[in-house]
Amino acid sequence: MAQNKKKKQSNHCSCDVLIIGGGSAGLRAAIEAHDAGAHVLIISKSKKGDPHTILARGGINAALGTMDPEDNWMIHASDTLREGEFLADYERVEVLCKNAPGAVNELVNWGARFHREKDGRLTQRFFGAHTYRRTVFYEDWTGEEIIRILMAQVQQRKIDIIDNVYITKLLKLDNANEEGSAGGKGEIKGALGIDIEKKEIVVFECKSLILAAGGYTRVYSVSSSRIFENYGEGMTLAYEAGIDLVDMEMVQFHPTGMVWPETALGTLATEAIRGEGGILLNSKGERFMKNYYPERMELGPRDIVARANYNEIVAGRGTEHGGVWLDITHLPKEKILDRLPTMYEQFKNISGIDISKEKMEVGPTAHYSMGGVVVDIKCRTNVRGLFAVGEVISQIHGANRLGGNSLLDTVVFGKIVGNEAARLAKEVEGEREKTREPSSPLGLNVNDQKEFEDDDGIFIVKEPLKFRNEIQELMMQNAGIIREETKLRNGLKRILELKNEFYSKDNILKEFKIDDDEEGNGENVVITWEVKSSLVVCEAIIRSALMRQESRGAHYRSDFPNLDDKNWKVNIYCRKEAREMVLFKQNVKEIKGPLADLLEVHVKPEHHREFE
Repeated sequence: MAQNKKKKQSNHCSCDVLIIGGGSAGLRAAIEAHDAGAHVLIISKSKKGDPHTILARGGINAALGTMDPEDNWMIHASDTLREGEFLADYERVEVLCKNAPGAVNELVNWGARFHREKDGRLTQRFFGAHTYRRTVFYEDWTGEEIIRILMAQVQQRKIDIIDNVYITKLLKLDNANEEGSAGGKGEIKGALGIDIEKKEIVVFECKSLILAAGGYTRVYSVSSSRIFENYGEGMTLAYEAGIDLVDMEMVQFHPTGMVWPETALGTLATEAIRGEGGILLNSKGERFMKNYYPERMELGPRDIVARANYNEIVAGRGTEHGGVWLDITHLPKEKILDRLPTMYEQFKNISGIDISKEKMEVGPTAHYSMGGVVVDIKCRTNVRGLFAVGEVISQIHGANRLGGNSLLDTVVFGKIVGNEAARLAKEVEGEREKTREPSSPLGLNVNDQKEFEDDDGIFIVKEPLKFRNEIQELMMQNAGIIREETKLRNGLKRILELKNEFYSKDNILKEFKIDDDEEGNGENVVITWEVKSSLVVCEAIIRSALMRQESRGAHYRSDFPNLDDKNWKVNIYCRKEAREMVLFKQNVKEIKGPLADLLEVHVKPEHHREFE
């Protein structure tokens, strides 16, 4: 393609705390940072109030004991660790579960309309693998309700949000090792991005930066994420800044995504359906979970239920469209409309079925990434000023996340990271002025200037959609819900080939244009960068899955079907060394204190539900 260079517009923004991501984690962090005295700016590639969080339907967990007084934070923590197959950091799980009641009550005080019993108590429903009822909810769109509440708090504080911006690189001070290193040395100073709507390159300066950019499940062709979300951008930004990734093989497949029509493939059928009494049936009408997890049936751990659905389908006992049946017709329609109104409308509008009278066709869908950026208990990375929170980080959920813990994770650690980022911003205030060059208002070095003045930093590849489609399909086929060495090696081989093709000189269009005179170019810029992130994330998933020669939680190896605590009770790390990805492992932190004692004696009771 002929060069047609033109001077690119650029824009500069400055703040104390820059937050990348406008979901519940980013919003809660922004509120806390603002209240701690920081000037906060939120950057979102989604529209204001429409982040991925709104797809979280079923609820948020807290051991409130409103329905089951025997519940407490320690049992909640025990459930979280056990169902995560003891891969999580127990100290982070303690923080999560101890702070859960306060986090939920804070949302209530801010006006959250969670479901209540007739006597005014907050209703708590069963979710899979929980000992007690501890999931608080608003109908079946709890995530959207939480976003409504958090957005109202953000607006009250007049916190700025810039949407439709795609961040492409984190910027560090001159002492940063740009190639990445074991020490992750350096200090954050901002980020480089593309404002697609305004057709500008934007440079953001900050004293602290919080990554709250979501997960990486959209690298699979069947996913509950929307098509424009969750390609692992946050992980890739951190990885390229020298931060390790950990447990990237741990990808949760939700048991129940829609399988028909094709346009709705992967769309979530919330766990709340099973929490309210929904049952799973194969094409023969058998309630097959009795063969896989008789103690809890449909409310077993997500990884077990998802594999059960998968096994029934591949064994030839699936439905016409390659799923299984999810049936809730035994419940009164009034209860369905009260507890599951969104699901009722979703299936009515998309599939044309009335779930109070007809069964739903569902199958496993890539839903949540337990792996992610390495941070400490206060969400700090080992680059000064760089923090991360939400689905972009790891070691909170282990090998298998409990339903209802993800929304909790975002608000508990969102509050913590917001305070930490504001505190750090105060520490470095004034430091930048001493080292800033007069000719560079943002303290950018020569390489950073090149990033937004030349064509090398922001690029487009030819037909990026073809790359994205092939990556998604090969991940589904080679590194999906059931894994084995041959397929994993084939998948890795092709990912590396695609990486070479992607970066080939013949494939890269060495100019940055998102002007209207070239139709679709703006979209192709974004897809190019989604592919760039996907290639990093997929290599990490597959390499980690190959290394872990056992089955643990969401990671199931058919050639190593057993859990192996002796050799594999470890976290697997991915590190960037020069241009290569290097893996290493470390033992999981030993659980100590009262929680260790409880895990020795606590045995979960069976769920006892009566279909009303």
